[in-house]
Amino acid sequence: MRHVALFAVLLSCTAPPTGGTGGGSTAGGSTAGGSTAGGGTAGGNTAGGATAGGTVWDGGVPSWRQGLVKWQWVELPGTSLSNQPVADPFNTSTMVTPTARIDAWNGLSANRDTSEVYLACAGGHGDWAGNEAYAIDLSADLPRWRLLRGPTPGNQISNDVAYYADGRPSSTHLYYALHFVRARNRIFKMSSGSVWGSGNGNNNKVDGFNLATNDYDPMGTFADVPGGGGAISRPYAYDPNTDDAYTFAAGQFRKWTAATAAWSNVAARPSYANDDIVQESPSAVDPTRQRVLFTRNAYRTMQRQGLLLTFGGSLTDAQLNGPAAAQANGGANGMQYVPTEDSFVLKTGTAGEVVLLNPDTFEARVQATTGTAPPNAVNGVYTRWLYLPRLRGIAYLPRGSANFWFLATE
Repeated sequence: MRHVALFAVLLSCTAPPTGGTGGGSTAGGSTAGGSTAGGGTAGGNTAGGATAGGTVWDGGVPSWRQGLVKWQWVELPGTSLSNQPVADPFNTSTMVTPTARIDAWNGLSANRDTSEVYLACAGGHGDWAGNEAYAIDLSADLPRWRLLRGPTPGNQISNDVAYYADGRPSSTHLYYALHFVRARNRIFKMSSGSVWGSGNGNNNKVDGFNLATNDYDPMGTFADVPGGGGAISRPYAYDPNTDDAYTFAAGQFRKWTAATAAWSNVAARPSYANDDIVQESPSAVDPTRQRVLFTRNAYRTMQRQGLLLTFGGSLTDAQLNGPAAAQANGGANGMQYVPTEDSFVLKTGTAGEVVLLNPDTFEARVQATTGTAPPNAVNGVYTRWLYLPRLRGIAYLPRGSANFWFLATE
């Protein structure tokens, strides 16, 4: 299993953090239109530099969104997590900006109604022990990260456990597991791919972070993913209408119903496969056709096949084809269904490469884009690729040292 180098930590340190909740702390320093943490600015329409006069949706869009044309990239200066320090859990007098909050196989979640993006419990293995939570409002003219809650103090942190001594979940590699549920006003961690410690600990615990209290719900509040099985790079597909989640665990494709927080079985895996059948597979819900596409069947990669799961429980092969079938069949990519295109829009880890995937024919082709392209992703894309319908495009965070990038889809 791949992991980045261990941070040097002193587990004997016992100093508590200076504050539990962050509430209102914001990333300071850089302003839109100035120097960027990710290196360079988006040529032409940079944040704070676009002129007014773009199409107005839903009462208006932020200044950085105005004037963009379809399939144009723009960088949002000042939005790097490097601008949001946090106290080191093991030495709280030191403020740090670990890139592992993103780079260590982590993902994001978003509120599609408000265009606010969240990060919680991100780190894991030997990369970062903090289980803090953050938010950034991308609908703002000058979006900035803010800390919602600081990390568990180091004297309550242990290796290879599901929960630290204070009852809050251990930091983990998130992969595709971070999910926001609007009706519950919570950020959910649907499972843990590799918790803080040796790298051998993963679990099926479902944990919620309540945005009304800026704290995690007590352990055991929500039912585990049933059946056990490894959670490393497990895919999750989220229904944009209901916030229900679809995944695979322990021989079954499963559904988590957001309204009840209950699990149900949808379909069994094919007899030829083991439980790694869709490991690291990009996936997305197509609400129009009421089905879920997993683009990577680990047992049919030479054939460029994925799997198509209907809400009713039918599981069939999805034969990827077209000039970008290989990219669409790759692991650790990000994928969203964009209704205005009636297409799956997939982001590979390569610079600005974007693939459109036809939901009926599964033909994959590279979509040409304009503007300065983002840098290569570090350790996959996962859910750092988020469709925000009110902004009419997709937000992308390629690495922990980079700013957000945005690709207009209208």
